[in-house]
Amino acid sequence: MHRSWTFASRICSRRPVNWLAHFVLSPDDDRVRLGNWLPDVLSRPELATVTDPMVRLGIELHRRIDETTDRHPAVLAARDRLPAGLRRFAGIVLDVMWDHFLTRDFNRLAGEPLDEFVIRVEAGLYAHSATLPAEIQAVLARMESERWLRSYGTPAGVELTLTRISRRLSARARAEFQPAAARRLLERDYRHLETHFADLWTDLVPLADSRPPNRR
Repeated sequence: MHRSWTFASRICSRRPVNWLAHFVLSPDDDRVRLGNWLPDVLSRPELATVTDPMVRLGIELHRRIDETTDRHPAVLAARDRLPAGLRRFAGIVLDVMWDHFLTRDFNRLAGEPLDEFVIRVEAGLYAHSATLPAEIQAVLARMESERWLRSYGTPAGVELTLTRISRRLSARARAEFQPAAARRLLERDYRHLETHFADLWTDLVPLADSRPPNRR
């Protein structure tokens, strides 16, 4: 890992959420999983400094997952169901909802209990965090202490997650963002959103399975 990284003025990502899905869609390799997380916490110039080939595999996997998600018919259909007040934040809102459905059926979709998976993921990230900027290490510590990866399982948890995310937005965007409205949408359109997630996940799993084999 490149030791000259500097933290950008803020966490630089157009998609600062759905971390659980990205971790699940990674191979069981700590460095690849780290790379699949870094595009959400580092700027593009910082990512360009990464030289570890396994971390770079994770970065590329992250981009493939995001590109597929952004243009997927199920995601586009779900966006059309959003009320006008949430449509501007569709990417954030829907990504958290996808992690809700993943959490709900985690054992079936990921093949192991959520708690066991989260403990393993967080330990792997910590094992390779020494060269990360202090601010990113602080994000990792908060992710563990506030149980971010375990917080999506209920509509109330979705609202809480979106409230946390809103703190990263500009003051103007924060004033327009409506975590409570997103929760009401989830509860009202639960079956439709559940179907959209199932269609999306069906197409994401083969994408993840096409990744190169682990190399140590």
